[in-house]
Amino acid sequence: MRATSDNNSRLELAETVAGNTNRAGLRAGGMASVIAGVGGITWFTLELVPPALGFDDTDNPAVSLDYLSQYPQFYPLAGVVLFTMAIAFVVASFAVSDALAPRTSSITRRTLSALGIMSAAFLFMHGVIRASVGPLLYIDGMNSRWGESAYLTIQTLGTHGFAQASLLMLSVWTVGISVAGARSRALPVWLCIMGGVTGLRVVALVVGPFLKAAGIDVPEILWLGSVALIPLAMLWWLGLGAVLLVKSRPNRVRSPVKSAR
Repeated sequence: MRATSDNNSRLELAETVAGNTNRAGLRAGGMASVIAGVGGITWFTLELVPPALGFDDTDNPAVSLDYLSQYPQFYPLAGVVLFTMAIAFVVASFAVSDALAPRTSSITRRTLSALGIMSAAFLFMHGVIRASVGPLLYIDGMNSRWGESAYLTIQTLGTHGFAQASLLMLSVWTVGISVAGARSRALPVWLCIMGGVTGLRVVALVVGPFLKAAGIDVPEILWLGSVALIPLAMLWWLGLGAVLLVKSRPNRVRSPVKSAR
């Protein structure tokens, strides 16, 4: 009888520890999701700084280098934001996988986690390039043509390379999480619908190159819609963070009232 009681106590202790660990993971994932959302909004805002300061034609390397020479602090700041977001992506990816665990297969969760980590890796590399404004200005100081060539290189590799790859992986991850969350009912319906809408960016990124290859001009509304979905995706991150934080709260079970004797 005593052995049975000890086994029950150990089982209850193990379940309590597992529950606390899971709640801690969800709490960390919720905080990481909020950080990712705030970081994404900050990053998007920093991208709008040059036009706000009068440097409208940022596709012109001479104009962009002039902007960087006068305001060299914004690119490194964006780099720090991107580094932070990349780390937050990793934490949130694993936390969401834990949230889907009860009713979602392990292969689905592992695949989605891999997509989240890929997005984080691409975003981290974009941050590395954004933080390289010092070497860029040094090259431009030696020769303006070299500086313009270097700027075009990092612009193509960073903004049109790593950043787009990260957003593409992020969109696929968002759609996958939304579908898995809706099927398993592990996530609220409103969050899954919102995630599906933000995932339309995948369509815009895939359809554009095919239209170009077919010699068809890409409609401007397709590009504008693709850009507009970026801040919406960051709002989805904030919503995801709120959901994970709520899930991390302990379930309060009222103890039975003892009858008076």
